[in-house]
Amino acid sequence: AEIREACLLEVRGVEDAPDEPSPAGTPDGDTPLDDRLEGIKATQELDYVITPYKPNYLMVGYNPNPNNAPFQEAFPDENIDFKAAEVKFQISFMFPVAHNIFGNDGSLYVAYTNRSFWQLFNDELSSPFRETNHEPEVWLQFSRKTKVLGLTCRLAAFGFNHQSNGRNEPISRSWNRLFARFIFEKGSFAFSVKPWIIVGSRDGNPDIRDFMGNIEVRGAYKFNRHTISMMLRNNLQSGFSNGTFEVDWSFPIYRRVRGYAQYFNGYGESLIDYNVHTNALGVGLAFTDYF
Repeated sequence: AEIREACLLEVRGVEDAPDEPSPAGTPDGDTPLDDRLEGIKATQELDYVITPYKPNYLMVGYNPNPNNAPFQEAFPDENIDFKAAEVKFQISFMFPVAHNIFGNDGSLYVAYTNRSFWQLFNDELSSPFRETNHEPEVWLQFSRKTKVLGLTCRLAAFGFNHQSNGRNEPISRSWNRLFARFIFEKGSFAFSVKPWIIVGSRDGNPDIRDFMGNIEVRGAYKFNRHTISMMLRNNLQSGFSNGTFEVDWSFPIYRRVRGYAQYFNGYGESLIDYNVHTNALGVGLAFTDYF
């Protein structure tokens, strides 16, 4: 642990930094977003280390009304009956391609996120993966410290995102987006605004914009070692009829082991459910969260 800490301090360039009074934020003077950005900087300089992107977690989820319809349509001779309880997990990581593209700013990143829904407890169907969504993306990111309505805009990013479930018709789902992302902070609170434009084919889901909209807002707050986050999507566009919100709680259990609880209400928890209302609760373990 001491060697690891010494290496991280050297990478961050603060090994010989003088002690200064800590402003509001975390005890060492950094905000949670500062800590996350420093962690990204430290890991991306080390060989054979994967930098987390979105939260990485494993949980048991409960959805009282699983969506059987697309599978029953695809396999009319089969009796498709999904269980309400299933295992949900997400694996997400990022990789820097280039830094300082425009003078001393501008970094190019690529990332991949896998979100899977596994019917582990469904022996009748041989415990299949009900849905797996693959989400590669690439973006150009700029550092900022711009004051906006009492908040500080720390990052601005512009990129391309593809998401699909890797299935054949009639249960194929995919879409492509050009997006922008702006991340703001104030003390222990941070939030992002992510608008997008849908481009190209919408295989299997031509009306996905009606349910997934074209903007997502997510806020996260850290206190002690707890992180609470909330996501809102598509509420205004649909007049709140197709709105989606998600609440996540990451909390300490023992040392580096963290618990994770998630409540999802709305559309688009997975691509196969983009136009079906889902009301799901999950509890499990988190390996990384937003901070």
